[in-house]
Amino acid sequence: MTFATYDPIQQRPTGPTNVGKYVVRGARRPGMPLPIYTISLNGEIVGTQVSQPSKSDCDAALKRHRALNAVHAAKQAAIKSKAAASDAKARATRAKRKAANSGTAQEAA
Repeated sequence: MTFATYDPIQQRPTGPTNVGKYVVRGARRPGMPLPIYTISLNGEIVGTQVSQPSKSDCDAALKRHRALNAVHAAKQAAIKSKAAASDAKARATRAKRKAANSGTAQEAA
């Protein structure tokens, strides 16, 4: 009978595995005893975790990713609308000043 020693730090082959429609890649980070599993869908990373993910873990990661993207899109839309309102106010002020200056120029002539 032979015994094989188990070295938890030893580098192991890490190829992508499919979990349902998701692609999961495990990679070891220097100084960490556990691998980090990256969950991706259609080439886009949707989450990472320490344990081997199941299909429900992948679904939850996608749900979190979509929720974060929705929050980010809402923040960007608010920033754009605020900038547009500020630009409209600045345009109105410039037009008002221009009209006042043209009236002053006509009086002087």
